[in-house]
Amino acid sequence: MNTFLNSFTGQAAGGASGSLLTPSHLAVSLMATMLLGAIMFATYRACHDSLTYNRKFNITLLMIALISTILLALVQDNPILSLGALGSLSICRIRTNTKDPRDIGFVFWALAIGISSAVGAFIVGLASTALLSMILILFNRSVRERKAVTMVVRGAKAQVDRVQEVFQETKGSSIQCKNVFADTFELVYELKVPCKEEQQLLSMFSTMEGIHDVNVLAPQSKVA
Repeated sequence: MNTFLNSFTGQAAGGASGSLLTPSHLAVSLMATMLLGAIMFATYRACHDSLTYNRKFNITLLMIALISTILLALVQDNPILSLGALGSLSICRIRTNTKDPRDIGFVFWALAIGISSAVGAFIVGLASTALLSMILILFNRSVRERKAVTMVVRGAKAQVDRVQEVFQETKGSSIQCKNVFADTFELVYELKVPCKEEQQLLSMFSTMEGIHDVNVLAPQSKVA
């Protein structure tokens, strides 16, 4: 009976002083994992747009962090089991097709959160998670602000000068193509502006009299 109870409390057989797992240590580790995992969850959402964001994959990252915490908490006091667990993790291969190469980095981030929480390195886990989250969000924001899109405006010929004036007043715009026909025109501009300013231009042209249609074309991702 004592052996059965010890298997839940983590006490070594025979009353040895070493412990493989205690409820208090596991509770604190899981709470730390949930906290750091929440930061990672929010960072993943902030760094992906509607086309690349995968909610199920984001939830899976939390599962990976929690599972790695439990696994390492169980085997950290046993060298043989620890080597086996690390060996199992090293041969794991991701079979899911990822839309963004950064998703692989988030998988290793989840593993690092689980390991740091399991071994009690809470300060290291919190500091590294906060730093990595800040770097990813700031870098992603700067990339979005510099991202070039193509805006195509078509309308009545009488409005061509007005449309060109609006683009000339917009910093970060450059003309790519200009077609003027008997009654209509087509202007193609490349824009390197924040998303908010892009939406303002789109709303302005959409409500302008004499404008037939406005199209915004995002650049295709380049494959290395």
